[in-house]
Parts: sequence; C-alpha cells; structure tokens
Amino acid sequence: MRVLIVYPKFYIYGGAELVIVKLANYLTKKGIQNAILTTSMLPEVEKDLEATEVIIQEKPRILPWTGLKEIFALHYGIKNNLNDFDLINVHNYPAELSIFPFRKPTVWMCNEPPEIVLHLSLEKSLLSKLVKRAILKFDKFVVRHYIKNVIVADEFNAKRFEKLYGLKPEIINYGIDYEFFSQGDSEKAKKKYSLNNNFIILQVGMLTPFKNQIESIKTIEKLKDKIPHLKLILAGWAEKEYNLKLEKYIREKNLGEYVIFTGQVDRGEIRDLYHACDVFLHPIKPQGGWLAPFEALCAKKPLVVSPEMSASEIIKREKIGIVTDNYPEAIMEIYRNMNRYFEIGERGEEWVKTNLSWDVFCQKNLNVFQKALKS
Repeated sequence: MRVLIVYPKFYIYGGAELVIVKLANYLTKKGIQNAILTTSMLPEVEKDLEATEVIIQEKPRILPWTGLKEIFALHYGIKNNLNDFDLINVHNYPAELSIFPFRKPTVWMCNEPPEIVLHLSLEKSLLSKLVKRAILKFDKFVVRHYIKNVIVADEFNAKRFEKLYGLKPEIINYGIDYEFFSQGDSEKAKKKYSLNNNFIILQVGMLTPFKNQIESIKTIEKLKDKIPHLKLILAGWAEKEYNLKLEKYIREKNLGEYVIFTGQVDRGEIRDLYHACDVFLHPIKPQGGWLAPFEALCAKKPLVVSPEMSASEIIKREKIGIVTDNYPEAIMEIYRNMNRYFEIGERGEEWVKTNLSWDVFCQKNLNVFQKALKS
C-alpha cells in the first residue's frame, strides 16, 4: 500500500497537524510508503516526520480566493502523483474537493465540518453567501460520489457529519501523548510568567472567535473579586483582528492585571502550563480543540468545557470534567471543592492513559484504508 496524505497548508503546529505526523510516522513504522501533499510546510512539523516525503504544490496566483487557490493546487498535485499511490487520505476542508474527478480510493479524515459551513452564518455579503453555498453544494456532491470512507473523532462530529452529508462516518478517537503530557514542570511555567500563589485558569488554542477566548475573559471579569490572586493564561497564536478585540475589552474593563497572553508556544511549554494551572477552561464553539482537554487531564487538572465542544459527550459520559456554559459558576464550584475535583482529575488521567492511544488511533485508520482498497 502507498498512501498520499493531502492537507491544505501547515501554517501552525496544532492538533490537525499532529494527527498527520502521528499517522505518517505510524505508516512508516509499518513499512507503508507515504507522502504528504500540501501548499506549505512548517520546519518544526517536517523535522518530526521520520521518513515521509513532503510534496509542496505551489498555489496558482491568478485565482482570487485563497481557498480556491488551495483546491486547485492540491488538485494538480494529486493529478501529478496519482499513479504513484494506491490510496488518498485527505484531511480538512478544502482538501476533499481536490480529488474531483479522480477515481482513486479516498479516505477523508474529517476533523470538523468544512470551514465554509462554520463561516457561512458570519458572511455579510450576499454574493459571498451565494458563492459559498454553491461551493458547499459541490462539496456534498464530491463527498457522496468520490470518497470511499470518512473518519471522525467522536459521536458529536459523527452526528453533524451525517446530518450534513447523509453518510455515516467511522468514529475513531484521537490519541494523546500521555507519557509526554504527564511529565510537565509546573514551577518552570510559574517562574516564567511570575505566577506566585495565583489561582490559574488556562485556555490553550489559537485565539479565534471559534475558540471563544472572549468568554474566558468575561469569566475572569465575574470572578476577580471572588477568587484572590486570579490569573487567566491564554496560550496560542492569535488572529490579529480577534486579538485586537480581546485587548480592547481588557482595556475597557481594566482587566490587564488578570490576563496573560503567551503568544505561540511549543508543546513543551504547553505541557508545563497544564501542570501549573488550577483549572483548564475550554469555552470553545464546535471547531477544533479536541486534544487540549485530554492533554490537561494527563496533568490531573479539573476541566470546564462548553456543551458545544465536540468531545463534551465523552467528558460528560465518563464524568471526568464539567460540561456547562456557566463558566463562572463551574470554576467557583471547583475553587470551593479542590480536593473533590483533584480526584476527578485523577480519574480522568487514568481514563486517558487507558483509552486514548495514538497507536490504536493509527491502526484503526489503517484498517479503514485497507477496507477502502478492497471495496
């Protein structure tokens, strides 16, 4: 078997990128030739790949829209390499559109619904809405007629995928690097950010409207007079426009002493922050962010996640965190009952260690690849 992994662009090293690195390295370990086709690659991602060829396809300059440029670039990349591979494994919108009209066995790792669905409701221009609706209609056609199998990470995404496309996907939970995230240095993080006797609330992830950091800041606003020495740490790269919105709100509400922006940080520093925090807060909307709460559980930390978070059903079912949109109330509950929630964190740590393995995730993906080749 020869597998071509297709991903639009590596511009941050987040969860979706980590999934590809883990999968590519597992295929290599199993003696399966694999390559990654993309329009851009980060050096820090490439250095983590063990023996995977990286194919960079330049985006055509004459097209007006970035998404359209990526679709055509990946399309030409697939066309040029079609005969060298037995199976195509596409990750994230708009990679799935690039396979049209090729009849090659294809498996889609759908980390979340297409970005176009998530942003359609935010679009103000009527013309843009019409164009995006037309692209979504084409997307449904391609998925239904050109993709053999689809993989999602949880029941939440399975339900919304089936509602959108009328197809039932395979559910394969992501893995977590338990050995890595269970070994953080809390004192190192506290020293770097001058966290002395603080009650620390942590949110990890790119600063975007869908990650909803504004709710974390509003939570701090409501709790600052109730919890002494309160600090909110927002760890991640920021979209410029959204970052300006957050900073403006902080200035207007005089919250500067309570909030720390770390900017983009590596996995080692994220690990230390997990161990340094008292509560992991995850008020995100239904886009991305699947790995972070389970990484925090490796450090036995209490979780507060939104009902919209795609893994919220797992967290509620296993009783390993609080699922709510009343974040101040949940954090006060944890603050008043730290021993109880430390025990819940310990149970969550054991659940992650037992149930979320990258080898299991990758082997199940490989089983789907083999099924797609036979069908």
